[in-house]
Amino acid sequence: MAMMDRWSLVVLGLAVLLVQFPGVARCEVFILSHGGELVGELLNPQQSPRQSYQIKTAEGVVVTLAANQVKQVLRPKPEELEYQSIRSEYPDTAEGQWNLAEWCKEKKLTAYRRAHLERVIELDPDHEAAHKALGHVKIDGKWTTQREQLDSQGLRFYRGRVRTQQEIDILEEKQRTNAAEKEWAQKIDRLVIRLGSDQGEEARNALLAIRDPLAVKGLVAALKRSPSPAVRIILAQSLAGIGTHEAVMALAFSAIEDPVEEVRLSCLELLKKKKDPAVVEYFVGRLSVKKSNNVQINRAGVALKMMEAHSAIGPLIDSLITVHKIRNPNYNPNQMSNTFSTGPGGGGGIGMGMGSGPKYFVQSVRNPDVLDALVALTGQAALGYDIPAWRAWLAAQKSPPATDLRRDK
Repeated sequence: MAMMDRWSLVVLGLAVLLVQFPGVARCEVFILSHGGELVGELLNPQQSPRQSYQIKTAEGVVVTLAANQVKQVLRPKPEELEYQSIRSEYPDTAEGQWNLAEWCKEKKLTAYRRAHLERVIELDPDHEAAHKALGHVKIDGKWTTQREQLDSQGLRFYRGRVRTQQEIDILEEKQRTNAAEKEWAQKIDRLVIRLGSDQGEEARNALLAIRDPLAVKGLVAALKRSPSPAVRIILAQSLAGIGTHEAVMALAFSAIEDPVEEVRLSCLELLKKKKDPAVVEYFVGRLSVKKSNNVQINRAGVALKMMEAHSAIGPLIDSLITVHKIRNPNYNPNQMSNTFSTGPGGGGGIGMGMGSGPKYFVQSVRNPDVLDALVALTGQAALGYDIPAWRAWLAAQKSPPATDLRRDK
């Protein structure tokens, strides 16, 4: 039995007890270890440590129980006991039940108050104050509950606010999805641990057999977290087997960001089979100095070469030589340096200034893997890092062939 239901029965039992036996001064409910409850007055409340419970029941019988025979003792609040003792003083009329409801409000006995407000309405269906206290509203001359009002508008009060059924369905679906993703993440973590045991082959096969898109989040987390390149390759293969957009883009991310070349190349081999335009678009984006450093730009070049991405020739040309803002390793803001100044009259002077050289300097960097990708895609090895020559060559490929307009003689 749920605790709330049990407590409701306890209060009901106490109410009956106090009505039938008004002489009982204190009442507790003793939840017995073997099941069941006993209602009565504890005669030895000061005993410590507790060895036994001496209980006087409503009939006046004294029962002694060993401490281990009682699982829990429930004691109603003083206000609840007071309520049971005074409730019979209020008549079962609309006015009497309203006054009792107001007494319950003062004592903060919310559940009791609601019960008496509902009784008021049973006795007087048009009792405005009771309806308002219950949160009812009057529409077209008829009192209705908030639930009924919301139902008539296709709305429900759900998770602290009013929502449409569509919103509720989306929230509940999201909750089910989150629960399933969490379950998959835990299962994947267990399988990854087993890869290093005598059950490694079985765990590997289980990972490679995963096809549920809800497992992608757990696989991606494990792929980023695992220190073993061999394990990361297995996880990448599992993502490729699922093949959703999220899974494929996770492989593209690892093809650039993973520190181990073997893992990056494995991801690229898996991506090459997918022929997904979104992957090429992602690698083209990683050619930008705003999104990548020099190392990552070269990795993007390797990736586009493996993807045989002829559509990326233009961006590759633009990334042959990239300009990077690099921090000056010799910069010391606390070091004094000499400065030369020219005065208004043409005279000069030597002064002292703070800092040694600029904090940052700009550096142009050639990207050999980008060039390698261009040569592989175009066959134009002779153009080297000559960007204007590459652009001229590309423009020529896009121009229509010249047509001889002369008439045949």
